[in-house]
Amino acid sequence: MWWLCFRDDTAVVIGASSLSHARMLAATKQLGRVSQFVDGYFLDPGLAAKIPPDAVERLLSRGEADQLCDRLEREWNSRAKAVTA
Repeated sequence: MWWLCFRDDTAVVIGASSLSHARMLAATKQLGRVSQFVDGYFLDPGLAAKIPPDAVERLLSRGEADQLCDRLEREWNSRAKAVTA
């Protein structure tokens, strides 16, 4: 699963085999314009499982993306603490 970021501070979470595949799927599904793409991040299966189904394969507003990112960051930090403990 991939997290794609766009210039207007929106984001898309989409399942794909690679970053280029994720970008192509997002464009095909009209979830984001290729020319507006900024960056993409692979979400490992553990983090991907924490994403609510209604947040996948749709355009997330900046606020929605921020909230989801905060949620994933808390999960990531708790996993890191468990590894170092």
